[in-house]
Amino acid sequence: MGTFLVRQDEVKPAAMIVVLMGSGPDRILEAVDLYQEGCGDRIVMVENNQPGYDLLAKRGVTLLRDAHLAKSVGVQLGVPGEAFVILPQNALSTQDEARRVVKYLQANEEIDSMILVTSQYHSARAYKIFDWAADDLERDVKIVSKPSRYDEFDAKHWWRSREDAKRVVMEYLKLANFYVLDRWK
Repeated sequence: MGTFLVRQDEVKPAAMIVVLMGSGPDRILEAVDLYQEGCGDRIVMVENNQPGYDLLAKRGVTLLRDAHLAKSVGVQLGVPGEAFVILPQNALSTQDEARRVVKYLQANEEIDSMILVTSQYHSARAYKIFDWAADDLERDVKIVSKPSRYDEFDAKHWWRSREDAKRVVMEYLKLANFYVLDRWK
């Protein structure tokens, strides 16, 4: 059950590296490595919704969102700041991120490929969602799934870890939700 959730494609240089939000440092570390290996010349992220940020803003408090924190990590690891593209969205889900990236692709017709970076347990579903969202484009865009090598998810023995077991159960529920509900919205 765990290995079905992992999609690992052969990585070749692409026009951009897309990092999905929602995890810890594992995803940005993978994106930085790919960038430094010459696999893409820009790292794209979508701002995710973080409850409470609007309340803080009303009180004059500025707090960096996850995408900006990830960019800061990337810059500290040697990626030039101008290599990052942070798309505004307030995304609530992977589907929201996919839709926002597709809008970016519609405005940047020269982009014909992307490497999708996420956690291992999330990689197969993320690929399915991005592939589905890319149907709205009037051209083919090659999507390559590259789960983070820094993710500690154990796909073969997922039941041995409480965290991995929770991830597997949640991913299957989210897959069911995607196939039954979200794809038709």
